[in-house]
Amino acid sequence: MRKPRILGNKENNYYHVMSRIVNRDHVIGAEEREFFTRTMRRLEAFAGLHILTYCIMSNHFHILVEVPSVPHLDDETLLDRLRDFYSIRKFTEIHQEYSRVLRYAEETGNEEWLNEFRLRYTSRMGNLSIFLKELKERFSKWYNRRNDRRGTLWEERFKSVLVEGSDHALTTMAAYIDLNPVRAGLVDDPKEYRHCGYAEAVARGESAREGIARVMQSQGQEGSWRSIAAKYRIYLFSTGVETEERTGFDPQQVQTVLDQGGELPLGTLIRCHVRYFNDGVALGSRLFVEEVFENNRLLFGECRKNGARKMRGGGWDGLYSLRNLSPGAVAAPG
Repeated sequence: MRKPRILGNKENNYYHVMSRIVNRDHVIGAEEREFFTRTMRRLEAFAGLHILTYCIMSNHFHILVEVPSVPHLDDETLLDRLRDFYSIRKFTEIHQEYSRVLRYAEETGNEEWLNEFRLRYTSRMGNLSIFLKELKERFSKWYNRRNDRRGTLWEERFKSVLVEGSDHALTTMAAYIDLNPVRAGLVDDPKEYRHCGYAEAVARGESAREGIARVMQSQGQEGSWRSIAAKYRIYLFSTGVETEERTGFDPQQVQTVLDQGGELPLGTLIRCHVRYFNDGVALGSRLFVEEVFENNRLLFGECRKNGARKMRGGGWDGLYSLRNLSPGAVAAPG
């Protein structure tokens, strides 16, 4: 039996989501990543979510996403989203249906059909699970058609970690995601891996720049993109330094980035302890994690007295996880 997801209860909530290809096969090539990114961006705009950064690897993906509360959409705004999301032919059909139910509502005063029309689309907005479900389904159908393939493409349900939207939790998670290609030994600099949020931002992708700006705003960083980009690059290289456990930047690379005009690092050097970021369930300050625990108290055993677990391994600078990574911990939402 699947355990319910642990979800945030703030006005805006942040999640790191990750999913793998079945059998962890390396099937996501360059064209697949391009299609995945385009689909992700279209669904992002349709659903009203904000992707802060992401990374698409050969057999899995990571997305750091902001899920705001869903505002009331007037019909004009709803139609604009539908126009941007669907093909011209499909939108024409949708608009014709809308015109019919609107005319009926105006003539009879009965808005039942009109409200059903609205709900058909608005119910898919502002919902993390539906966003991931549609993203993975659309990619699977496209991939299977191209490769004359049938069956499940993705391994089990996606994992998610609720991330605190203040302090340095967001920047820590964003750096972890953008550094994936470096940690995997694919590139020496994340800007060279075009299928991640940082590289898209460097290449003038407005949505990617907006996402990284939102991340840096959690650290109180404001200003032009040039200023924000310099600070984030320093943060990436400082947090991505090579350790005995992890591939990364050598000290000279870090020093070169510093010498090129960036400011001092925004956070202390940390090690990318992968399991905390994928299986931690919730990540942030002690107060944030305790609040998540109290709001989901029924999901834990009676012996569990508190929620926050200090992250081991050093260099975490006050970050806590809801999961201590021992057997029997709450399953990551999926």
